[in-house]
Amino acid sequence: YAREYLSNAAVTLRRQGHEVFVPHEGDWQPPGNPTEANRFDFEATYQALREADLLMAVLDGYTVDDAVSAQIGAYYVQARENDRPRRIIGVLHDTRVAGWDWTGGDQTLTPQIRQSILEFGAIYPNFKQAMAAVEAEED
Repeated sequence: YAREYLSNAAVTLRRQGHEVFVPHEGDWQPPGNPTEANRFDFEATYQALREADLLMAVLDGYTVDDAVSAQIGAYYVQARENDRPRRIIGVLHDTRVAGWDWTGGDQTLTPQIRQSILEFGAIYPNFKQAMAAVEAEED
């Protein structure tokens, strides 16, 4: 489910003209069937994090996925040590964590993950609001 969700989100972003790297797709260009096999390449992912201007991370689960946490950390270091502007957008729509009406919101995240994101961006309760933030920044 997670791979399919991410690949579908990437399709939406690509249709809107964004260049998107998805770690399980293994490249900036989507494979024929992105959810068919895991093409994860550590070096390609690290290079993409170095090149990217925006990291959009899905934060769902009782704890943030290990790989997502590592990617946020690597991107955060690049954002702090690089002169060009970079942003991080978190999407937390897991009602088990944030609450049905987002009453827990991003306060439920591990402080290190939350602060790493908030220093360079924001956390949203759904993909629609996250996309609106991306589009607003571009205007």
